[in-house]
Amino acid sequence: MERSAQSNGARTSWDFALIAITVALMGALGVQSLVGTLYTWWAYANVTGWERSGQPQFIATMNAVAAPLVVALVVVMGLCVPKRLLSRRTLVVVSAGMVAAGGLAALIARSVTAGLTVYLCAAAAIQVVVVALTLAGTAGLRYLSENRIAKAGSGLLHLGFIVAALVIVALQRSAAMLPVSLLAAALLTIGSGLAFYARSSSRAAIDEETAS
Repeated sequence: MERSAQSNGARTSWDFALIAITVALMGALGVQSLVGTLYTWWAYANVTGWERSGQPQFIATMNAVAAPLVVALVVVMGLCVPKRLLSRRTLVVVSAGMVAAGGLAALIARSVTAGLTVYLCAAAAIQVVVVALTLAGTAGLRYLSENRIAKAGSGLLHLGFIVAALVIVALQRSAAMLPVSLLAAALLTIGSGLAFYARSSSRAAIDEETAS
């Protein structure tokens, strides 16, 4: 019992750390976007010909600042996926393997984009398995909620985020960008709907139990 409690505590702290890092990275990207938008507005209004003389360098600087944040966010999103299936020790091994596969692909192709694409495809494949097992009601999957609808919603949300990241990283100039973007939007919408429905259903059940 004590070992189980320790395992649950470690898993909770691991989940919290991933959530905190993800929020911090998204917040940093949001701050960068806000600052960049305000600066662009100021430059257009006050610097004559800025769109020709200053905008290219500004875009390059913004991309250079955003690139490590995006890479870190992609890696953290990948870590969030296999933790549903695997113990923490196995998770470290699998996550390291995913990073190694992405790094190897980047070296072979001499492209960071190729490495991130391989990493995201591996994460997406694992998440598809997680969603399938969740819908099948397989025991042993690690979620913060015990409600199967909420679990399915969470799984679809994670898959939607991964597919959206794949669009940003690898499909900007591809004919597949639009259909894959629509797939990501559908997964995010359905996942959000299931998660909120499960939350409202759980609250109603608790209220009914309390009243009785």
